[in-house]
Formats: sequence, C-alpha cells, structure tokens
Amino acid sequence: MIVAPLGSGSAGNSYYFESDGTAILVDAGFGPRETKKRLEQAGRSIESVRGIVITHEHYDHIRGAASLSRKLHVPIYLTQGTLDASRIDPAEAQTVIFENNSTFTIGELNVHAQRTVHDARDPACFVIEARDGTRVGLASDLGFVNPDVIKHLRDCDGLFFESNHDLDMLRMGTYPWSLKRRIMSRFGHLSNDDAMTAVQRMLGADLKTLCLIHLSEKNNHEAIVRDMAAGLLARNGVQLELGIARQDAATGVYEIARRRPRSTPSPHKQMALFA
Repeated sequence: MIVAPLGSGSAGNSYYFESDGTAILVDAGFGPRETKKRLEQAGRSIESVRGIVITHEHYDHIRGAASLSRKLHVPIYLTQGTLDASRIDPAEAQTVIFENNSTFTIGELNVHAQRTVHDARDPACFVIEARDGTRVGLASDLGFVNPDVIKHLRDCDGLFFESNHDLDMLRMGTYPWSLKRRIMSRFGHLSNDDAMTAVQRMLGADLKTLCLIHLSEKNNHEAIVRDMAAGLLARNGVQLELGIARQDAATGVYEIARRRPRSTPSPHKQMALFA
C-alpha cells in the first residue's frame, strides 16, 4: 500500500492511500489546486482519486472536500453527524453515509471506521485495509485514546497517529487560557506524552511504519517528537520506519506491506458502500 501525507496540522490535513488500483484521500483540508500540487510532490495524480473519506467536520479536515468532489466527480464518505455539522450540501456534492464502528468498501480498499473522542459531532479514525491484508491505521484529533481505539489500531502494518503538542510549550505559549484548556481536555488533542503512551500500547510484530501527525506549529517541534518516539522504540527494542508529517508540504511516500498473513477477521459490521 502507498500512503502519502499531503499536509498535517491546523492549516490543513489530507492523506493519500493507494493499493491495487484504488486511490482515496482521507480528509480534504486543501482545495483542488493545492491538493493537486501536493500529490504531484508525492509523484501521484489527482485524477486517480476515487473517493474522499472524512474524519470529522472541522475546517482543517473538510475545507476542500466539496470542491474536490465536484471537480473529480467522486463521492465524499462521512457519518451522518459529520454531514449535519458541516456545510457540505448533498445536492451539490455526492455524499455517501457510513456508520461509525463499521466497515465499508471503496474499490479494492476496505475502510474500518471507529468512533473517537474529540469535540466534533461524530469523529472517526480509520484502518485502511488492502486486498492482500495490509492494514494502515490513521488517527488524528484525539482528546483521549480509549480502549476501543487502541484495539482498533493495534496490529496494523503502518500507523499514522497524532502527537499534537508539548505540554510545557502549550502552557507557556500565547494562546488564551480557554483555548489551552480545550486543547488539553478529553475532547481536544493529544500531548506528546499521551501519544507515546498510546503508541506503546499499539506496538506489535506487524508494525513496520510509524508516522506522527498533526503537530502544532506553535506548541510543538519535530525534534521533540522524533526524540521521544525514537526513545520509546529503543526502550521497547523495536526497529521500524519513523516519520513526522509536515504541514507545509507533502512528507513523502511510504510503501507499506504486511509482515505476516492475517488470521482474524475484522469484528466490524460490513457495509456495502461501493464507489
């Protein structure tokens, strides 16, 4: 499976997934022109995208969804709660509703959705599964990592996971206290410390690639996150590909393959949503 973070942070989020001739975007925080430019940076084509899957309705994740849907003539996949809380008009952009805690199909990809904890109407994280069983998890905008999310994201071959802020930088920063309190709450974003605690619970024999995403530009730094993640991996005797997603450009292309055959079927209900 090919995964390319096109941008990750409060100014816009979008991730490209491709396997067996099916390509999708998870989140659409950039308009068509910027998305096209960033896909070209990653050596991919915007014309290959067959669907747009949305985690939640916040502007930095959904801003370009409707315009991309109209331009590319592809559907937007989202929960009913996310649609209701958004400005997307189903009369102008094709929408497909999925239920959280279920599985739906886009071409050759299975998308396993799990509800998360955030200050959004019905937010989701995803495991994208290829035809050969390769599984890649993506979770952004998490105020709290509950056991269901840990279980959902465990045993992936690749994991793209939020590490939003350094607590000391946030507390000493210039944000108003109301915003700081929101970010640090159970419905806000994950601190680096909480992210590492969660990642440790998800480390396993299958995990080949770990990429930390949605770093705050004002309250975090790539060097801090990289050092913390490298230390965590060293303490646990784990060797894998480690990356940090950027905000200002596509971060590169990750080629992720399964390490061993899957023997346990997905516990989620299968939904027949085909593109």
